[in-house]
This record gives sequence, C-alpha cells and structure tokens, in this order.
Amino acid sequence: MTRYRKIAAALMCGSLLVAACGGDDESADDTAAAEETAPAEETAPAEETAPAEDTAPAEETAPAEETAPAEETAPAEETAAADDPGMAAAMAAVEQFSDPNQPIGVTIPLTGVPEPQTIAWLECELESCPYITAGFEEATAALGWELLVISSESANPGPYMQQAIDAGVDFIASSGLSPALYEAQAQAAAEAGIRMLSCYDTTAPSEESNVWTQCGDASFVEKSGPLMANWAIVDSGGAANILIVSIPDFAVLKAETDAYIAELEQNCPTCQYTELNITIPQLVGGEVPAAVASQLQANPEIDYAFFSFGSLPFGVTAALESAGLLEQVTVYGQDFSAFGLEEIVAGTMGAWAANPKAYSAWLMVDAAARLSLGMELTEERAAASLPTFIVEDAATAQEILDCCGGDWTPDTMADDFKALWGV
Repeated sequence: MTRYRKIAAALMCGSLLVAACGGDDESADDTAAAEETAPAEETAPAEETAPAEDTAPAEETAPAEETAPAEETAPAEETAAADDPGMAAAMAAVEQFSDPNQPIGVTIPLTGVPEPQTIAWLECELESCPYITAGFEEATAALGWELLVISSESANPGPYMQQAIDAGVDFIASSGLSPALYEAQAQAAAEAGIRMLSCYDTTAPSEESNVWTQCGDASFVEKSGPLMANWAIVDSGGAANILIVSIPDFAVLKAETDAYIAELEQNCPTCQYTELNITIPQLVGGEVPAAVASQLQANPEIDYAFFSFGSLPFGVTAALESAGLLEQVTVYGQDFSAFGLEEIVAGTMGAWAANPKAYSAWLMVDAAARLSLGMELTEERAAASLPTFIVEDAATAQEILDCCGGDWTPDTMADDFKALWGV
C-alpha cells in the first residue's frame, strides 16, 4: 500500500496600511528684510535644514507590522492546549496516530521453513470477518499451507469448532470468542494435538486453555478506544456530548469502551456521554439504526455518536438522515470497514481508527508457523497490540478503498512476513 499523508494547512493573511507624510516649509524671504543684508537664499534656508521628509519617516521606523502581529502568536487551539493539560494530551495522541506507516509486530525469523499444515478458520457472521478470511488466504498461500474456512456463529461456536476437530486440522483460528463458549471443544482439540489461535478477545493465551496466541486483545483496544475519545475531544474543542454504541457481550469491546470512557473523563471532565448497549441479535437483525435514532431523539444535546467497531453503524446515517437527525451528530468509530470509509468520502461520517483485520490473520499464521517448528512465541505479547491510525479525510479514505477494498495493513506487511518465514 502506498503511504497515506494527511496534510492540514491553516492559512492566515492580513492587510497592512502604511501612511507616509512629509512637510513643506516656507522660506524666510517672504518676511520684510533689508536688501543689503544677506538674502534669505544666501542664509541657510529652512529647506536646507533637515526637513521633516529627511528625518526618519514613520515608515522607516519599526512599523507596526514588524512587531509580533496577532497572526504570529500561538493559535487559539495551542493556547487552549497550554492552558488545559487534558486538551494537550488529547491533541498529542491524535497527532501520534496520524501516520499509517507502521512496522509489523514480529521481528525474529523462523528457524526453518515449516512443513505443510492445515488451519481451520471459523469465519463469523459479522461484516468484518471476511477481511480476516482474506488475510488467512494470503498468508497460508505464502507458506503453502491448507486453509479450511468454516462459517460460524459468534454466540454458538461449539459445533463449528467440533467440525474442525473432526476434520483433523492442525490449528483452529477464531475471532472475538470467549473460551467459555468452547471449553469442551478446546479440551477435545488439545487431546487431539490441535492448537487454538485467537484474536479480538481479552483472554490471555495459555497452554492450559489451549489458546496459544491472542492478538488485538485488551492491549490493542485500550490504545484505540482512548485514541478515538481524544479525537472527539479535539474535534469538539472539549465540548463533546457522545453516544457510545457497543456490544458488551464481546469482552474486547467492553474493554475498549471502558478505556474510552476513562480517557474521556480524564482529558475532558466537561464532556458528557451516554452508553447504548447493543446485543448480537440486534446487530444481526438490523436494529441498530432505529436504536441510535431513538437515543438521539430522546437527547437532542448529543452531538457525537461513537461506534466501537466497524459493523455496528451499518445503515445508521441513512436512518438518521431520513429522520432529520444526521446534522445533529458526527458519526465516527474504531475499526473501520469499507462502508465507513465510503461514508467519510461522502461526508456523512467524521473519522475512523484503523483495525488491520487481514494483518491479524497473518499474525495468527505466523504464530502457527513458529509453534509448528517448536519455537517460543517470545514476541506474542508485544505484537498483540495491533498498529492503528486515524482516517478522517476523504482522500485517504478513498485511497484505502481503491487499494485494499476497505481494510488497511502496514505498507510492507506481506513482504516483511515472507522475509521472516524464508519464503
């Protein structure tokens, strides 16, 4: 992917009017003088003395425009930041994550080229999961491994886990699933020598749970959630009233919104928020737009609507526009998908933080490759906090759409992984 650059320019201009004036003195020869005396023109006349115009004129002195003008002083937002530590912290965080050029999270090469393996990927029913599937397809192809894609259900993954176990795969990968939902299958997989790979859950990996890696976990959302709280603080000038829309049934989203609220309260005590908790059936049933519209109608003071992941606001802006509510709020969130970027281009959404979904698949395949070679996952915890950046302008959003269909990955991701894998 090419490098994305977000350029913000503030142009200030002013007009300076400089007036110069000079004096003209009459000579003394207009007075009554004796002709025998030295005439006025022989004496040092007034015009031969240093006239007013020969003195340093107003324009030659240090003019007003050479002093520090108003436009050269610190801008209002910098002054506000200097006076408000919370605003300063919010501005610094937003600036830090304005650059999309990020390294991959692992650096240690494989000790050899792994033998062919089979990974079963449980593709969930949410709009975001096909992006992860694309990453699995690319990563397993790079290693020459086999991929088994199994359509799954987020609330009931057990039967699909069992299907993968029955297929005799080497690894099972999933997204956003609490181990409590598949304890029996995790144990059965361990007994069969099948190791589990996961992303987007808060459960730390352990041999006891048979979950060997967990990327995009709390360490990631505790970075991206606060980042987007800070974006609203800066965008609103410290006066945001936010509707926080999330699905607390996903532990990772609960961790995200908790971190978001903590950051908001710390950096903007005057900001306000309301939580709107959505269930998985409500999301799948398309009930989110109506629920959001109802909240905005009940509280017309709300001027921002934050969504904890990319699939949540599908259809929201259309519903709000139909109800005459879209002008009331800035819709934005964490974990963009294609339609979120399209709405930034259209001007109906404000900003989104990146969640590199295909990249998460590459990380899971990388962990599987290391485990297959008997390597320790020494960088697993550091790599769990995925890279991110903020997209808020139409040009950058369109570039990602044109490049990668709506998912973002670090520029040299595939080449960097392949180099570590020796393929």
